[in-house]
Amino acid sequence: MSAAAVSAPESDCSPGTPLYGEILEFLYREADLLDCNRFSDWLALFTEDIRYHMPVRTTQVLSSGAGFQQMAFFDDNIHSLRTRVRRLETDTAWAETPPSRTRHFVSNVLAAAAAGAGEYAVTVNFMLTRSRGDQGYQLFTGRREDTLRRDSAGQLRIARRRILIDQTVITATNLSVLF
Repeated sequence: MSAAAVSAPESDCSPGTPLYGEILEFLYREADLLDCNRFSDWLALFTEDIRYHMPVRTTQVLSSGAGFQQMAFFDDNIHSLRTRVRRLETDTAWAETPPSRTRHFVSNVLAAAAAGAGEYAVTVNFMLTRSRGDQGYQLFTGRREDTLRRDSAGQLRIARRRILIDQTVITATNLSVLF
């Protein structure tokens, strides 16, 4: 480990610093939890005030210049995420019978100190593959914009997640997978 990495302040999220390594490991472990269908453990990675949001994208620039509609594929808080996870863990989630096999990939991780104390703005490119029964193979790609925050025990938690999927037309049979 370089001297710069050893002496890096807690707010330094540059590649090669211990904080950057911690953020990478957090993201990799999160992906593994999802791929292993450990949804309750995944849910424990979120703060109580989470906003988990995937806006509908457009191929044209709207008057605001943002390229997004006000509508969202989902706009969840901790309560709606808990409901989704509880449903996935039952036999009544018909959209997931049989369960999907997923593989989450994250890359191009950029991290910076955010406005709040102990918060970090983290962006990643993602690729999510999914296969389920005879439903064929599905691929989702995009960008995630996360705010990670340290809890009272010093652990990183996800306080905000904005999912910007590349596809403007989703051809998947459903959106029951978690990003």
